[in-house]
Amino acid sequence: MNDCNYKIFNNKRLMPKQEKRKEKEDETFDRSQYEILWTAKKAWENIEPYRRRRKRNRKYTFGQQWSDKVTLPDGRTITEEQYLKEQGKVPLKNNLIRQLVKNVIGQFRSNQTQPVCISRDRNEQQLGELMSIALEYVYQHNRMWEIDGRTLEEFLISGSCFHKIVYGKRRNKTDVWINEINPNRIFFNNMEDKRHWDCTMIGELHDVPIATILSNFSGGSRKRASRLREIYSNANQEELYRQYSNLTTERIDNLDFLIPGEDHLCRVIEIWRLENRERLKCHDTLNGKLYKEEIDRLPAIEAENRKRISDAGKAGIDSKDVPLIRTEWFIDQFWYYRFFSPFGDILDEGETPYWHGEHPYSMRLYPLIDGEIHSFVEDIIDQQRYINRLITLVDFIMGSSAKGVLLFPEDQVPDGMTIEDVAEEWTRYNGIILFKPKPGAPLPQQIAVNSTNVGAYELLNLQMRLLEDISGVHGAMQGKDAPSGTPASLYAQQTQNASLNLIDLFESYKTFREDRDTKMMKTIQQFYDENRYLEIAGDKATEGQILASPDKVRNAEFDISITESVSSPAYRVASNEFLLELFRMGQISLEMLLENGSFPFSDRLLQSINKLKQETQQQNSKDTLPLKKTENI
Repeated sequence: MNDCNYKIFNNKRLMPKQEKRKEKEDETFDRSQYEILWTAKKAWENIEPYRRRRKRNRKYTFGQQWSDKVTLPDGRTITEEQYLKEQGKVPLKNNLIRQLVKNVIGQFRSNQTQPVCISRDRNEQQLGELMSIALEYVYQHNRMWEIDGRTLEEFLISGSCFHKIVYGKRRNKTDVWINEINPNRIFFNNMEDKRHWDCTMIGELHDVPIATILSNFSGGSRKRASRLREIYSNANQEELYRQYSNLTTERIDNLDFLIPGEDHLCRVIEIWRLENRERLKCHDTLNGKLYKEEIDRLPAIEAENRKRISDAGKAGIDSKDVPLIRTEWFIDQFWYYRFFSPFGDILDEGETPYWHGEHPYSMRLYPLIDGEIHSFVEDIIDQQRYINRLITLVDFIMGSSAKGVLLFPEDQVPDGMTIEDVAEEWTRYNGIILFKPKPGAPLPQQIAVNSTNVGAYELLNLQMRLLEDISGVHGAMQGKDAPSGTPASLYAQQTQNASLNLIDLFESYKTFREDRDTKMMKTIQQFYDENRYLEIAGDKATEGQILASPDKVRNAEFDISITESVSSPAYRVASNEFLLELFRMGQISLEMLLENGSFPFSDRLLQSINKLKQETQQQNSKDTLPLKKTENI
């Protein structure tokens, strides 16, 4: 929230006409909407089991694999790690989950894709190319490939991911920004639609400094800023010394709906709800304009119609031929946002300022069967637990078994030596113990017992194979060496078959990215002006006629679909080879080759060619100038 300047929505060019909440200088904050706040609080509390599962999955992913609680017969509840230590065992672990997660993320990063806007109408393909350039620009300054990689890691751990597309100022630049939302801070209503089209409420918990509150919600009023300061009177610099230490999950794991994670910060609760209201559909037959109006605007519309009829009568025009404003009553559904303080004060509210008419969030909940979320990591925790149990058991058996125990009869101890002398001589290199054995007495003997062969190793190998089978990440996909004699074609087929197990995950994540990029494209269309398009796309902005018809850009959603294009090194090599072949055949020029190819030196070479052409043209013009003068003479 601190990254978005909400005051920019007051610009009439950027937001649709809507009724604004009026507030006088001496007006107190509205405290009449507690029901909405408590509904949001209930929604946040209802997904507490999801947050607990996510916390457990995160701990197993990053090595805290003995943190589950157990209840002892004496009534104590302790962690499994503490229980093993009390039993005299060392809680060993072999973290295989982390390696599997890294392998899946590596598969994603090895096939980088970028959004491409494809126009369904080939006559408007230039418009699609222009939007593709704008999306690529937003991708670059948001570092989207790093964000997408980390978001996929969150998707594998928790089975969910959330992004927020906003427009505001950050890093001294006003642009479209993508915020990655921590799942512990978000809340939403119960959903069953796999596409999340049945979402009717979504929100987020913000912890921001008091300076951000005053900047975003004071509205340029000093009295309002003073009231905001009174609401958040507990947030001060003295509380800085009480905050949690850095680089720890303690603060995010102990979030409360109303109380900020750190005392010096201010809690702001952002709530978006799908609401409805009686409104009028209006069709002005005079100019063909379609728009919506509030119910209380009906008398003004009727007055305008009477005025038109009256003016037409004075001009001798029949009332039946007068173009009137036709109205129709209907129930309008719209997204409405509110920013609450923990005490129920409304800091800001209004209809969605975005042209796409929705909330700014994009999310994916996987697989959402009967409203439940189950992640990739959750499926393999049981195998990881059993592997840890087996290696701990083997270590305990090996530590407690007899290894080289010497049985020395007491009556065979040589004269002049103690048992300690015998033990030292026995373990010394080339040691010699002289004694006279007594007839019928047993001789000293050393015992070494192999107690580890109890099937633990076979069980361990079985669990590791099950871990690969359940996760779908087999040895071939991990890049492990194939057994001797394995044909290359068979190994390639094994790699391809292993990737089939992850297609469902990748396709679901791809859908999330396409939904986010579509909302990103709509936000770009709303906020980018003529100068911004010219700065980003250059001549492409003029070719796409984006400047001459801004309404065409606004409605581009109906004509443009977003897909993904591969931008891997192999893809670039193949495209360069295709362009080089066209160049050898004489179908394209050198300039076209450099403009459309992916060569590291293309820009510099293209500039050199253009510079040489300009110098040649100037030289030719100088050479022809004296000839023209001679002919005139």
